[in-house]
Parts: sequence; C-alpha cells; structure tokens
Amino acid sequence: MIVVVGLPAYVDEAGGGVSAGGLAVEVAAEARRRGAVVELAGKVGSDGAGDAVVVALGRLGIGHAALLRDPARPTPLLVSDREAASTADLAEMAGMDSESAVSHLLPDDPNLRPALEAGDVEMALRYLAGPSVVVVADLLSSTALAAAVDGAAFSSAKLVLATARQAPGSQPTSAASEMPELPEMPELPEGATVLEMPPDDDGAFARLLGAYAASLDAGTDPAKAFRDGVLASGWEPSTE
Repeated sequence: MIVVVGLPAYVDEAGGGVSAGGLAVEVAAEARRRGAVVELAGKVGSDGAGDAVVVALGRLGIGHAALLRDPARPTPLLVSDREAASTADLAEMAGMDSESAVSHLLPDDPNLRPALEAGDVEMALRYLAGPSVVVVADLLSSTALAAAVDGAAFSSAKLVLATARQAPGSQPTSAASEMPELPEMPELPEGATVLEMPPDDDGAFARLLGAYAASLDAGTDPAKAFRDGVLASGWEPSTE
C-alpha cells in the first residue's frame, strides 16, 4: 500500500462536473492507475466542496479513510489563472496560449486553507498500518514532516519526499527557482528519495512520483523504479 500525504483541492471540470486536484491527488491517481492500493492522508473543509472531493477520490479509486475535516477553514479551490484573474488581468492575458495558464489555489493565503499538523500525520500513518511507500506530496511544517518521516520509519516504508528546495548532497531535478524560506528539514533515513518540485509543471512531476511510488510498492529496485518514473513523466533522463 502507498500512502500519499498532502492536501487535496476542489476542481470544477468543464461541462459542469467536479473533481479533486492538486499534487497529492495527481500522484495518488497515477499510482492507482498502475495498480497500486493508494490511500490519501490529507484534510479538507467541512463543506460541500469537501464532500465533492471525497466523492471524486472514490471515483478515482483512491482511499480516503485518513482524510480529515477542518471545521474552521474551507476546502481549497484549484482554478486556472484565467479563472482567478480580474477583468483587467484578462485583458492582458488575451493573447496568451490557454495551455500556458497556471493552476492557482484559493484562498490565496495558505493560512486560510486547511493544514496538516504533526498529530494529523502521526494519526493517519498509525491508522493506515503497514504502508510500503510513503509519499509526502505537500510542503508540510517541520513538525508535520518529522511525523511523516517517523511514521514511514515505524512501518519500514520507503520514503519519497517532494520539496521546494534541495536537500544537502542531493542532485537537482529542475532549474533553481526563488522560493520563500521553508521550515527546517528533519534528518531523513538512509534510502529516502528527495525530489525538488519544478517551478512550472504540466503534470509530469506527479506522473513521475506516482509511477516511481507504484514501482517501489511492487518491489522494483529503486534505480529501475526511478527510471520507470522518468519514462512515465515524459522527461528525458539526465546524461550528466
């Protein structure tokens, strides 16, 4: 079983449908498409959008037994820049290719969205006993990340961590970008995989993570599993 730790968002689909989105959901969906049993450990608001996310996860075959509800903050909405733009902004974007629009989370202020605390992560990984792979697909606080690391170690699970900065001694997986100051990273176990989130992504990074996690879950050697992930992403492997 794979446990993906991260926050899902509500998405309005073309044609009036609704779905769930965000990196954690995309990673979980890719792993599920490859035959893995996947659970999402996350949090949504106690609102209609949160209900819709739960239904969408069920349709995708993603387990949500560890999906918590936040009574104080709304479920985030994932929209394109065009949907979030003002009339003046839209005028400036008129000549922009629709494929260049970037996804955007609302509310803009992260403090107004649900957040995974250390206790949430610890409880989820204890409840979802026996994962073989734990994927952290969100920027957690230092204490919540430490809880994920400890939970993976307790289950002897392989740890895959998506971060917005490079871990000491790791090789970059995308061009460097300016990011806000992040909480201190805890000591990671030997064999943990740390991948830097690219500043701009068309879904390739989620495909890489999901395919990599599914291959690890199937018992594939980590080096080959990572090659599987790179092939799934459509990226070219580095020759350096």
